[in-house]
Amino acid sequence: MLYRDGATSQWTPQKLRSEGSYWPARILSTAVHVELFDWLGKGARGCKAAKSHFGGTQEGWKIFLDALTGMGLLRKRAAMYENSSFTLRYLCSGRGSFLLPDHDAWNLWGSLPDYLTTGKRPKISRPFLTDRKRTERLLRSLDHDARKIAPYLIERLPLSRSKTLLDVGGGLGTFALACCRRFSQLRATIVEHPRVVPFARDAVKRAKMAKRVQVVAVDIVKDPLPRGFDLVLISNVLHGQGVRENRALLRSAYRGLNRGGQIILRDVLMGRSRRESEWGALFSVALFLHTPNGRCYALDEVRGWLHQAGFSGIQGPLRSSPLCFDPDSILICRKE
Repeated sequence: MLYRDGATSQWTPQKLRSEGSYWPARILSTAVHVELFDWLGKGARGCKAAKSHFGGTQEGWKIFLDALTGMGLLRKRAAMYENSSFTLRYLCSGRGSFLLPDHDAWNLWGSLPDYLTTGKRPKISRPFLTDRKRTERLLRSLDHDARKIAPYLIERLPLSRSKTLLDVGGGLGTFALACCRRFSQLRATIVEHPRVVPFARDAVKRAKMAKRVQVVAVDIVKDPLPRGFDLVLISNVLHGQGVRENRALLRSAYRGLNRGGQIILRDVLMGRSRRESEWGALFSVALFLHTPNGRCYALDEVRGWLHQAGFSGIQGPLRSSPLCFDPDSILICRKE
């Protein structure tokens, strides 16, 4: 019997084979990428229709659709295919968009052996600073999950007496918008990299919240954060940066807070050995491929940075939400 070091679950030969196979993941992400499930909708279609709509050959689509049927995602009746009830609920109407960033990074993961043996890492973060289309897909995927997390997160945040919120690296502004909807006295400022700002501003405009939520272009690695806020939210930013950048960011956040203001850190926080969170350990490999210096950090490490920046009274870690796809924890502390 094989055991996974640092985890409680056991490996078996069968598990070894299943986790070593990328076939199902690649087939599923391809189906989402070409919007196959949306094309099928609530109807039934055959290989000829697939060829007419997507291109290719009937034989190729028969092979592919049969594979999805074998996976239980489609149902086949005679020569016609239709979505399963699970697929209709979880993968149609854009619900499968969370799979697209992994699809986009497929070729990059193939470079992992080369990255490890040469020690090279990207000079700038991918895809945010390299590819507009993939950036948008990733932002929409993050927004998809954040909308579900937001109601739980809001209950954990000290918002009722706060008037100003700074959301650092807020993406499409999902959390800032949710907070402002919940608390009418709150005004929010989202700071994002200049390349992400157009997406954020469009999301705020579509939410009809432009009078209460503004978006400011800031390169947080080079530029100081705005000042004069009751709360600073830094959600899933630390793991994309190196130690030096994170220490500087927290010092900048401290200066940006009003006296008595609070900072909320939300991220994947590891144990001292960085193995207690399997997801975080795996995510660090993705960050190794996508960022110049990013990885998931240990809880004690982040606590140390907060103390060095001047914060006190650290609360947490608290679970970000009870949702199975949310591995994040929250730390809350104050500027005295």
